[in-house]
Amino acid sequence: MCPRRGRSVRQGCARTPGFTLIELLVVIAIIALLISILLPSLGKAKEQAKKVKCVANLKEIGVAMQEYFLDHKDWFPFGKRNELNYMHGFYYGGHPGRDDWWGYTDPVYRDTPLARPLNRYLYPELPDYDVPPDDPMFEVVRQMPVFQCPSDMGGFWNTDPGDTPNSKELYWEVGTSYDANYHFVYSWAIQNRGERNWLQLANAFLRVQLFKHSSEFIILYEDPFDSAQWLRIPRRGWHREWNKHSLLFLDGHAANIKTDTTKGARGFGWKSASGPHPADFYSWWNPRSHDPDYKYRLMRPLPATH
Repeated sequence: MCPRRGRSVRQGCARTPGFTLIELLVVIAIIALLISILLPSLGKAKEQAKKVKCVANLKEIGVAMQEYFLDHKDWFPFGKRNELNYMHGFYYGGHPGRDDWWGYTDPVYRDTPLARPLNRYLYPELPDYDVPPDDPMFEVVRQMPVFQCPSDMGGFWNTDPGDTPNSKELYWEVGTSYDANYHFVYSWAIQNRGERNWLQLANAFLRVQLFKHSSEFIILYEDPFDSAQWLRIPRRGWHREWNKHSLLFLDGHAANIKTDTTKGARGFGWKSASGPHPADFYSWWNPRSHDPDYKYRLMRPLPATH
């Protein structure tokens, strides 16, 4: 045992060094600083992985869509049984839903697990009968991960530019995280033209886009893009970047790209033919928009044999 500091110290006996309180505080501060620097990077890397998965989902849906086009003469399934009352943005694919709006409990929109058209290409083993909520298969048939964006925050009625998420994922409620581009169908083919054969009219326009602008025309999108283009407002996509959204195009490719919807329904590398109503200034059917698609505003509908 070493003696206290004093008149003499035994040879070879040395004081064991230790950390002072200040040194410990400095180390802790450095560690806290490193964590504060690294955490945002880790968060961005995690969100980037989710974005990659989201785009991969859309690409897989795009493959099914191309197969459906081949089998149905370049026809997109906007409506169930070609009836106006069955037109909505989620019918193309996904599980039957759980919510009472666009979902499972509403008999108008109720589907069997296999009923939504693209499901037959992505999940052909699903049953084609209604599965009641008390059946153990009720949750099993709702596992369709290709229709689920990993960053899905729900809230398709949330039309403000904020980031407030809904309590339920859109995928959980209505069966898919991705909306079909139904705006031009509703606003132009139904409201503007007032056609009984609205679906034939909408697909006539879509066929033009398929053959002339397939790499630019958006057919599916993550939900924040829906209200962004409808209201012409800036929105943060589910992957946390302003005016950037995951999109599927008519040619089957998918990407997360910048889309400034405040300037209209088209931009560099994309077009949606969207519009909230027939008088919308930026809509392609409005002569003031100077859109090259304006010449198709009076086009004839396709035959009803699809």
